[in-house]
Amino acid sequence: MVSYKVPATSANIGPGFDCLGMAVNIYNTISFEETDKGLEIEVIGDGSDTVPLDENNMAYETAKYFFDKVGYKFKGLKIKIHNYIPIARGLGSSSSIVIGALLCANDIAGTNMSKDEILNIANEIEGHPDNVTPALVGSITASVILGDTVEYKKIMPPDMLDTIVLIPEYEMSTNEARKILPKTYDRQDCIYNISRASLLIMAMITSDYELLSKVVDDKIHQPYRKSLIKEYDFFENIMKSNGALATFISGSGSTLMAFCHKTMSQELYEILKEECKKNNIKGTIKILSPVKEGAIKLEIGG
Repeated sequence: MVSYKVPATSANIGPGFDCLGMAVNIYNTISFEETDKGLEIEVIGDGSDTVPLDENNMAYETAKYFFDKVGYKFKGLKIKIHNYIPIARGLGSSSSIVIGALLCANDIAGTNMSKDEILNIANEIEGHPDNVTPALVGSITASVILGDTVEYKKIMPPDMLDTIVLIPEYEMSTNEARKILPKTYDRQDCIYNISRASLLIMAMITSDYELLSKVVDDKIHQPYRKSLIKEYDFFENIMKSNGALATFISGSGSTLMAFCHKTMSQELYEILKEECKKNNIKGTIKILSPVKEGAIKLEIGG
């Protein structure tokens, strides 16, 4: 049996649409065991009563894609998933499964592919690298597709950076969240995002929290997607008025995320918890920290 622990990820981070992503400390664990015949799938945690347990399961589909690609013939497969990343909430749940399944399949097939090769296959499956890259390598990443290859660089997160998240009870379809976006953009809006994404990276590299608070704004996706997330204005107002550095939609939503200094994270958590209670806002509130490591192989039984 082989097992990997894969972190949740937050894509876009405001202006970095489809290219920036950040690994955070919620994890899925994916385990594979080759068997003599058949398919057995067990899902524990989020989605245990809704995730397919047959050949339509994403982990199985990913493994099958990999095995077909490398020409590996397997007889049977036992898959176990401990699912702690909320599904369809903008925290990279599907990317964590894809990365975990590819790494397990790589070990079972004995193909010894590099992380870069695994990343390219993950991008073939997911169609964009902003979640799969940090899920695999950790930290904050900037990535781009050049031809059929994903090129990326890791940025170490500032040591004192935390996030507060509000995870609504409802799911958000990435396809629906993309449909709401315009087909063309004004040049000034593009410049607005490019300049801020560039400075956001510099703010992270230099741990410049003041600059970070000024450059997470966006004109490409959030002005359109926020209409799909009823808690958006509430979250932004509460967080910014109480000292958070910046707020943004995590991935395509529905999760909302705020950057804050670690010294303020517990206070902001308590404030948000109380305000949600007062305003009858339903959802899960967490303090999440960026993590420097991506997918990790676990010892058997670990």
